Amino acid sequence: MNRKLLHGLGVGLAVAALVYLGVAAYADWGKLQAALRAFHWRLFAPVLGLSLLNYAIRFCRWQLYLRERRIELAAPLSLRIFLAGLALSVTPGKMGELLKAYLVRAQTGAPVTRTGPVVVAERLTDLTALLVLVFAGCLVYRTGFATVAASGAVTVLLFLALASPPAAHLVLGVVERLPRLRRFGEKLEHALEGMRSLLRPSLVFQATALGSCAWFAECLGFALVCRGFGLEVELAYTTFVYAFATIVGALVLLPGGLGGTEVTMVLMLVQAGAGKEHAAAATLLTRGATLWFAVFLGAAVLLASPRLAVRAQDLD
Repeated sequence: MNRKLLHGLGVGLAVAALVYLGVAAYADWGKLQAALRAFHWRLFAPVLGLSLLNYAIRFCRWQLYLRERRIELAAPLSLRIFLAGLALSVTPGKMGELLKAYLVRAQTGAPVTRTGPVVVAERLTDLTALLVLVFAGCLVYRTGFATVAASGAVTVLLFLALASPPAAHLVLGVVERLPRLRRFGEKLEHALEGMRSLLRPSLVFQATALGSCAWFAECLGFALVCRGFGLEVELAYTTFVYAFATIVGALVLLPGGLGGTEVTMVLMLVQAGAGKEHAAAATLLTRGATLWFAVFLGAAVLLASPRLAVRAQDLD
């Protein structure tokens, strides 16, 4: 695999180790072990199944975007490329997910400027989907409005910057004036044109609806984990906590939301009456069944697909 991507993955793993050591220390390692032993492990398989449902729905959105960009790719190969991108979910800024754009180029010849906007649109509509889930929770629990407002403002600004022709012309004008960036001007122009086509209101609505269903599946998984520890937490609250914590993780800008997501989940569960050890254990198991399951699945796909792995080494 490309050295830059491996370095990014290494950074993500190092950050994860520090975060999880901190969570374990907060909960008391002995109590945390006891909580994990008491977990109803028969529930873990359905939790993983809900994570798979999340990936399946997001794959449908990926296919929707590829059709919009007129990229012809057989569904089985497209699925392998989509899953391969999950292997690098913990790279800084999820930069590893751009692997999908390079792999599509290797298979179809479609330039990265044509597929790259799809990856950006996926992340944007993930954010809008999570905002939908959090906003519903805000209305129920009367809290979190500041984070939703901040995230919503950032999202609106991103949409305006990427979908507005005047903003695109402004960016291109700046690039044209900088000698070192001038050679990227044409590619950037094609990428911005692609973004505008993917950010049409009707398409954003469809993608956000799919994203909301996908992330709600993982919220259900989190609710099952809480039940496995005997925590009496409403589904509405676990949905609110999971979506809210995921947004906080995105705002922190660490790989995979590490740190921000875990701390938020633990503290919100404790606030709801859970013991520290149960809150920490539920958080760690949920992240294992969502984020790290995705990384494992993506890595398995890469290892089982030698041609994709070879292509991944050739990224420029």
